[in-house]
Order: sequence, then C-alpha cells, then structure tokens
Amino acid sequence: MSFNHSKKHTSLYSALEENHMFHMMLDSRYEGIVYVDESGIIRYVNQAFADYNKMSIKEIIGRPHGEIVHDPNIDRLLSIRNFFEPLVFVDINGRKFVASRRPVYRRKQFAGIFCQYFSISPQDVARKFGPDYIDLIASLETKNIMDNVSQTLLELDTYKDEFQKANIAKRGIKHIIGNSAIMKDLKNKLLCISESNSSVLLTGESGTGKELFAQAIHYHSLRSSGPFIKINCAAIPENLLESELFGYVEGAFTGARKGGKMGKFELANQGTIFMDEIGDMPLSMQAKLLRVLQEKEIERLGAEKTISVDVRIISATNKDLCDLVREGAFREDLYYRINVINFHIPPLRDRKEDIPELVNYAIKELNKNMNRSILKISEEALQLLINYDWPGNIRELKNVLESAMNFCRSHIIDQNALPYFLHLNGSNNKKTDKIDLQGKIDEVEKQELIAVLNQCRGRRKDAAAILRISKSTLYRLMKKHNLLDK
Repeated sequence: MSFNHSKKHTSLYSALEENHMFHMMLDSRYEGIVYVDESGIIRYVNQAFADYNKMSIKEIIGRPHGEIVHDPNIDRLLSIRNFFEPLVFVDINGRKFVASRRPVYRRKQFAGIFCQYFSISPQDVARKFGPDYIDLIASLETKNIMDNVSQTLLELDTYKDEFQKANIAKRGIKHIIGNSAIMKDLKNKLLCISESNSSVLLTGESGTGKELFAQAIHYHSLRSSGPFIKINCAAIPENLLESELFGYVEGAFTGARKGGKMGKFELANQGTIFMDEIGDMPLSMQAKLLRVLQEKEIERLGAEKTISVDVRIISATNKDLCDLVREGAFREDLYYRINVINFHIPPLRDRKEDIPELVNYAIKELNKNMNRSILKISEEALQLLINYDWPGNIRELKNVLESAMNFCRSHIIDQNALPYFLHLNGSNNKKTDKIDLQGKIDEVEKQELIAVLNQCRGRRKDAAAILRISKSTLYRLMKKHNLLDK
C-alpha cells in the first residue's frame, strides 16, 4: 500500500515537474505565445506575450482574444477550424507584430488556435538577447521574418483597397431580381450548391448579370467570410496576365516592384476567385490555370517555390466554349475542370415578365445615386420597355432608366422621357426597315467571306490574317453564314 502510494506520488511529481519545465521553456521564448480555445477565450500565454502587453499573465488569461490583440481574422479562423493561415501583421499594445496561427486538435476535435507573435522591433530583440545579438540575428529564422516585413507591408498597402472592395462585394440571392419560372429555378439551384466547393461556369450574353450570380454563390457558400476577388481575363494584356494571377518576386523582370507582388489567387486564398471573360484567356495561360486547379498551388513569376492556395473558381463567359474547344482556341481539359456546375443566365428578352420588378428595383437604386425621388413608371412607358428586345440586357435597361430619370420633370417616368429608339421599336414599318437593312449587311458580309476564303483556297489562318480578325471570330462568322462545309 505504501509502495503504491509512493509510486503514485512519484508519477504525480514527475508530471508536475515536466509541466513546470514545459512552462519554463515557453517563458524563455522570445516570441509571444498564446493559446485561444474554440470560443475565442485566452487559456494560456507565456511571459513574453504578457510583457509585450505590459500586463501580468493572470490579467490576460480568461479574457477574449480580441480585447488584447487587434486581429479581426481570429473569429474567421475559429469558424473555419481547418485552415492554413500565412503570416500576417497584427497590433499589440500599439506595436506591429508578425503573427503565425495554427489550429489545435484534441482527440481529433478542434480545440482552438495556437498563436505566435514575433516582434519586428530590433530594440525588442536587443532587449531580450543583448545588443550583440543584432549582429548575429542574420542567421536565425527571426531575421528572415524581419527581412520580409517591408515586402509584406508593401503588399498589404497595394491591396488594401482590393480587400475593402472584397469585403463589400457580397450580394446575396435577394439581390437577384425576378420571379419568372426560369429565375426561380436558377435561385433554387444556387442554394443547392451553397455548401459545395466545385467549380462553377456562368454562361450568358453580356449584361445578363453573371457577376451578380457569382457574388451570390460566394455569399451563400461556406467561404462567405473569405475574400471574393474578381479578374477580367479580357481586360489584361497577355504579357501581364500571369503576374496578375500568380504574382511575382522582386527582380522577376525589368520594372518589377521592390518586394514583389501578390497575385489574385493568393489574395483569394480561402475564398472565391471570379474569372470573368475566361473565353478570352490565352492558351498559354490556360495550361497554367489548369495546373492550379489540379495541384491547388501557384508559383509566383520568378520564384523557385510553390505556394498552396485554397480557392474556389467561378468562371464566366459570353462565348460558346464548346465552339472554341472544337477550333482549338480553348483547352478541352480546362473546359471540363471549370464546367463542373453550369449556370446559363437567360437574356432579358426571354424573361420579360421580370421587367416590371426590375424597373421598380432600378428606380429605387437610382434614386439613391442620383438624389431623385421618382415614384414609378407610367403604364405606357412600361409597355414600351416590355416591347423592346434588350440586346444589352439588364445593363441596357438600367442605362435607359438612368437616362429617363435625368429628363423626367415629375415623380413619374412617362414615355416622353424614354429614348427615341424605344418609340421607333413600336412601328412595324420601321422594324421591317431595320430587319431589311440587317439582311443586306449580312449578305455583304457573307459575300466578302466567300471571296476571301476562295482567295486563300480555304486556308482559315490566311483568311483571318487578310480580314484582320482572330481565328475564333472567323469561325463564328463562317458558322453564322453556313460556310463551315464550303
């Protein structure tokens, strides 16, 4: 009995001594160390962290993490639970620190976050280790962090506005206006994929609201607390597209910014990247995008190492990607990768029953932006809008309403405030003239195509060069005029 008691006492003493030595080891560390439980409450800090805050350890333990450290991402990380978070900058007691955060698990259950805070002040380093340490620090990991501080600060400054836009670019399903059968079906499908991470391809004509759908998909997804980053593949020159998507390191090319630059994929980490006009992406970039989708990692221009990214891709195009695949202008393997879930956004002419609701919503929004107090649109004016086919879709409708509100002299938009072409649209004679004119234009276009193709003996590459158009444009024109088999 005495032996067992002695054995238990020895085991307890050893455990306490081991725990005491563990705490002594953590207290000897230069960086501040914090353990935050799953509720965001601080459960452990070491002496360095207490010193940085000019508080005692007892004063800190038990308080919410946000009261001590200005680190708004902690709440997001607590909700994500399974994450890889790159180094970030935070404020502690008015000073800048580099923060590293990692999830903690107990019996395979999420139990909180382990945080390390490195002071980037040479004075703090000298105070902790002595002035001679400043000369030796170049060989240590802490110095590597300090060397990257200016680079990361530049990156944060460069993308401050972009992140602000990302935080407010969150519009949900309530912002998708329309209760026609086709729109109800799309909204239901949107909610069905809310918990998915699969790639989405949005197709439809220009002005149909593809970006709004992309934002709504992000807003209702499990990534809604993460960034929503947009890039227009057609608006960026081919020689700049790679650095925009994947970033670059310092010295990667002539004129590269000191410290390098983060790309859109890094910015979108743990969020969504919206790639608009993906049909215009060059083939060389399509191969690199495919690698990102397969490997889930990117490589900055000029870098020797890869960076892991966790990004959902939503793409959009107003082109027929199947046609582009057939003519070799778009990679088939990439097409299948981005087209896991497909949403076709209908043109406005196919859902005219939504026009009254769209008009009322647009008037309310324009009233705010234009400082007007328009109440409604007259029945006659609304009928003119319904009769029109809207080749520019919702974007054109909004522009027409904005124009009308500028000329409206009362609180009701009447037909006199609407553009002249809407009135012409109601005339059968004018409409016939318009159709006849278009037919003549099409015939001239067809004859010109036939002449050039005959001149080039059917060689499409040469024909495109003579006409000064791309091969994809030539293909679409030939398809339009039934010349593919000629």
